Amino acid sequence: MNERKGRSILGSTHGKNVVHARVGAECWAVLEELANRQGVSHTQALRNLLVDARERMAEENFGPRLDALARTLVGVAEQQARHATRIEALVAILRKVEEGQAEREAQILQTLAVVTSLTQHTYAYLMGVVETSPRAADIAASGKAKVQALRGEA
Repeated sequence: MNERKGRSILGSTHGKNVVHARVGAECWAVLEELANRQGVSHTQALRNLLVDARERMAEENFGPRLDALARTLVGVAEQQARHATRIEALVAILRKVEEGQAEREAQILQTLAVVTSLTQHTYAYLMGVVETSPRAADIAASGKAKVQALRGEA
């Protein structure tokens, strides 16, 4: 068992020497300081650095595309807002037209009521005149014939 401990320590030392020899003393010191600050092993600190580098590379590669996409989305949102404003204006215009139409219909109905009332009074007056007329029978027969002609009765 002591041999294993000796080998793992020796292996760790050997790995440290290999990395130290490959990256240089300054880079090894930076890696060691980073590992100490993060409270992780040298390997984990190196992995963290590589993950950060990969994320930065992705940002560099996709950043301009994402910016262009964001500008496009902002443009679409602004266009939708303009369309919504136009639709609201059209709805307001249609409501005003409907209100105006309802007012005109009310005026027409009121006018028809007045005309109907006037027609009824005129009819009643004429009936009174006709009934007192010596030609009442001829007038009634002529009116009846005209009504039948309008109905299509022969």
